[in-house]
Amino acid sequence: MSVQGLLKKAAGLEIRMICPLHSVIWREDLPWLIDKYLKWSSYTPEEKSVTIAYGSVYGHTEKAADILAGKLADRGIRHISVFDVSKTHPSYIIADAFRTSAMVFASITYNGGIFCNMDTLLHQLAAHGLTNRTAALIQNGTWAATTSKQMGEILGTMKNIHVLEADVTIKSALKNDQEAELDALADAIAASLQ
Repeated sequence: MSVQGLLKKAAGLEIRMICPLHSVIWREDLPWLIDKYLKWSSYTPEEKSVTIAYGSVYGHTEKAADILAGKLADRGIRHISVFDVSKTHPSYIIADAFRTSAMVFASITYNGGIFCNMDTLLHQLAAHGLTNRTAALIQNGTWAATTSKQMGEILGTMKNIHVLEADVTIKSALKNDQEAELDALADAIAASLQ
């Protein structure tokens, strides 16, 4: 039986305690916890927020991610998480992905492919069945920036992931004239949260 079906069946019961397999025993705030289970089991985002995950070697992709986070905050988005995939275990980013409604993946091109830690994150998100999200892409590559296409292919295997068309391509470092591209991406992400 699905979690949704079980919760529907249990709705008529007087529940005094929830004993999850991988957590503490709950005796208080049960309606809050049941609401969380309903959202998690239906892959409904908990809040209109943005998670930015980036893979950067020399700091240029990180800078673009940070600038984008600032632009999103300027547009009134208050819940923004920024993760360096080289320093943060995928489990933390995956937990945040279940909370958030939009995700940004910013990756360098590494040996013609997606940066290894970003590749791992994307495949783990797919393995966890993440659905019903908006995704935005930033790619960085000096000779052949190919990661937007490759990340898009992985996201394309996931159900109900809407990839925004307004992506950004960086050639080594963000140029001054690319400010408008980041603005357009921030506008598209903000609009997706409405």
